[in-house]
Amino acid sequence: MEFYQKLKKLRAQKGWSQEEFAEKLQVSRQAISKWENGQGFPETEKLVKMSRLFQVSLDYLLKDEDQSIGEHGTTEEGYYASQEVVEAYLLSKKQGAKKIAAGVAILIASILLPMYFQEAFSYVLFMMVVAVGVAILVWQGFSVKAYKELETQPLVFDDTFIKDFRQKNLVNRKRYGILIVTGIVIIILSFGIPFLTNDTGQADRDPLLVLMPLTWASAVYLFIIAGSALEGERLVTNNEEYVKEYEKDEESSKHGWIHAVIWPLAAVVFLAIGFIWNAWHPGWLVFLVAAVFTIAYTAWKSSKD
Repeated sequence: MEFYQKLKKLRAQKGWSQEEFAEKLQVSRQAISKWENGQGFPETEKLVKMSRLFQVSLDYLLKDEDQSIGEHGTTEEGYYASQEVVEAYLLSKKQGAKKIAAGVAILIASILLPMYFQEAFSYVLFMMVVAVGVAILVWQGFSVKAYKELETQPLVFDDTFIKDFRQKNLVNRKRYGILIVTGIVIIILSFGIPFLTNDTGQADRDPLLVLMPLTWASAVYLFIIAGSALEGERLVTNNEEYVKEYEKDEESSKHGWIHAVIWPLAAVVFLAIGFIWNAWHPGWLVFLVAAVFTIAYTAWKSSKD
């Protein structure tokens, strides 16, 4: 199939008239008519615009051999992901990661309330803050993924774009690595805070202890932001490997949202028990309860599915 035939076919699939297509390309209707009749050939700039509008690769437009195009830009080789689609996906993933990170950070930082304030109201406020953190995680867990096809199908990229993206990824990996290392250092340094307090170790007498949950919350926030960004860019740079791993883990992660809620919540309860009542030894049982609940819920949902 030659270029002019592909152009007719792709325009028809979109349901555009020659006038509508010309308006999108910012050319005259006569130019579209000539191209579709094989009487001319568009400039490179217009070809790039066409590939983005039709969500097909430049190779497909320029090569004579046919390549079947399905719905949503799917080709025989995989789903064609333009630069705009990839950038929108990464932005969406970044925004989702910020919400998850905020939810987890809120859960961790919430133990400040019963630690620092002994009034009954502080415990009520503590439960309210925990509820907000859990609500954020549950809401994000149930959110519809706008770019699910990018994570479930092999992707096809324009050669120029993928080369540039991989070069940028090398720089970004170092930046995200610095964030992760910073988080690790923050957590390690936080364990030195108790040595700066007096011998009582009580939060009401040693306000410095308040810094521990805050530093942990900050570190976990950095971990989630950096980890999500690395995962999103790996989908592009190592797509084949990513898709294989996704297919392998798809079944096991079907109910993954429950883990995102239960384990941070269990950690908050454990820390609260330890700091407030100094009951670290029986406190670890909350993780056992969380594990039993998670396994029971997953088994129940799987049986229903």
